[in-house]
Amino acid sequence: MSEPRQEAPVACTLDGAALGTRTADWHRITARASARHDIEDGVRLLFPATPELAAEIAALAVAEQDCCAFFDFTLHLSPTRLELTVRAPESATPLLADLFRAGR
Repeated sequence: MSEPRQEAPVACTLDGAALGTRTADWHRITARASARHDIEDGVRLLFPATPELAAEIAALAVAEQDCCAFFDFTLHLSPTRLELTVRAPESATPLLADLFRAGR
């Protein structure tokens, strides 16, 4: 059985200004990552564990999921770190790289 993100069209519903703001929000968050690992179909970002950062990442992921259903987000919280895994279909690789600095 395929995952919903693999069947969702690779399209964003944000307009130009909102897309620019969202991209800047992700760049601001990803700049705070302590580590970045490319994975087979996405990227895994590690962050210091703070309640404020966890809430900010979760809110941004929910907003992103609303406009880009092809992304799949998993946020793992532990006492020492936050781990955000973002997956996308192969056709969304350029968007993944742009938003989450994957492949850098």
